[in-house]
Amino acid sequence: MQETANPIALRYRRMILDAFAALTRTTPYGEITILRIVQEADVSRQTFYRHFRSKDEILAAMLQRIADGVTERLQSLQQPTRREIFATYLSFWRENADFLRIVCEGHVESWLIARYGEIMREKLDILRPHFAALSEREFDLMKSFLIGGLYQLKADWYAQGFEEEPDFLAALLDKTLA
Repeated sequence: MQETANPIALRYRRMILDAFAALTRTTPYGEITILRIVQEADVSRQTFYRHFRSKDEILAAMLQRIADGVTERLQSLQQPTRREIFATYLSFWRENADFLRIVCEGHVESWLIARYGEIMREKLDILRPHFAALSEREFDLMKSFLIGGLYQLKADWYAQGFEEEPDFLAALLDKTLA
């Protein structure tokens, strides 16, 4: 759907996103309906459909917001090491544990994996200086490896209640890739 700068439209969009997030805390993803979302957000169905076509599109908007936040944090790093990149990435995901809960407990992992791969392929370009010896094709394959590995790492980390600190996991990843 088309983005807007209209403050009223942005407020309604935020209300819908917040209502959806609130519903996921008490209701399994599969049981959440558009009707429940509009009731929780106190907006009309017409308003909902101006902003989103489906629940999946709400998830996509949430994922894009997270991806933009990760990018912003990563870009603020000055000549980051691999470890700093991974620590920043993992810290950000721990801060956004609600989204992981929605995905893992809502059984929509396949949906996320498809979109996550598309988004992360570009985001992982920040690692290019650390893999300068690789050809473009080899680096593309390395990104595929990292996309799958980082996804599964986050899912396992979430399932264990974020037991390890992001820096510990970042050091492990850095050591593994060295």
